[in-house]
Amino acid sequence: MQISSSYDNMEMADAGHPMNGASGPCFGAVEIASGSVDGGGICAFTSSTGDKVVLHWTAEAMDPSGALTGSWKLTGGTGHWSHAEGGGGFSSMTDPETGKFVNTITSSVTLP
Repeated sequence: MQISSSYDNMEMADAGHPMNGASGPCFGAVEIASGSVDGGGICAFTSSTGDKVVLHWTAEAMDPSGALTGSWKLTGGTGHWSHAEGGGGFSSMTDPETGKFVNTITSSVTLP
């Protein structure tokens, strides 16, 4: 499947998280066949301070609820993101009744 989404406002549990308020597109492709998941993509966000942050994501599995799960890693950016390091995991699920898409991420980000 081809994946393309745009985030208007990332809401982090910690309002002080450097990705809180970020927005921008994510895209990629994932193959799901015989219970195996393979694929990935790129997100290019603009932080609430106007700096760019790029991350790569990798799809790894489907959990029992049907959510796509995987990992992500920071790969570049501008401003305070230019030397940032970090990554984490994600779980993406669409509620078939409401059509609401929820992407839950975990993260560990270090800014210089």
